[in-house]
Amino acid sequence: MLTNRLVFLPLLSVMFISLAACIGGTTPSPQFYMLEPIRSLERITGTAKKPIVILSSIRIPHYVDRPQIVTATGQNAYQLSELNRWAESLDHNIRRVLAQNLTTLVPAEVEFSSNPNTAERANFRVSVNILEFHVDPQKQASLKAQWQITRKDGMVLNQQESYRVPASTTDYSVMVKALNECLDSLSRDLADELKDLAV
Repeated sequence: MLTNRLVFLPLLSVMFISLAACIGGTTPSPQFYMLEPIRSLERITGTAKKPIVILSSIRIPHYVDRPQIVTATGQNAYQLSELNRWAESLDHNIRRVLAQNLTTLVPAEVEFSSNPNTAERANFRVSVNILEFHVDPQKQASLKAQWQITRKDGMVLNQQESYRVPASTTDYSVMVKALNECLDSLSRDLADELKDLAV
């Protein structure tokens, strides 16, 4: 009986180690994604003085303020993907992309800092409040945003827009690309408003 136990215990240990190795070997690695600025644009060069824009505030909803990419699975239902994540903080990513897009689209000098020097020289102050930013069960990427542009003379423009782009409910690279296109559309609308107000 003792001999059987001595044989069984090492065998059991080997089985556990083998099982752990199998489980560990089949776990896929996480994929990381980033939103990118509009690539097809050429930076406009010239001697004309560019307006200074302070990108003062970018807010995103708490439900997407996390490393995992969030998708809607039904009414009042969302899921987080542990294997598909943002490569950097989503609010920082959106803020950086908006700044790069406005720099090229307006074109403008875009600042993040609101120090007294910059604030005194700034022509516009822009804040954006994103209300929705996800892919829904109908395979549509959705971005809903409110924004405010304040001109140096005190004039304020408030706007709210929604953007939808066909996406996927399973392919995260397609999801991110569609969300990126929504952000591109928001960038273009902001740039158009800034150009109109600068006249």
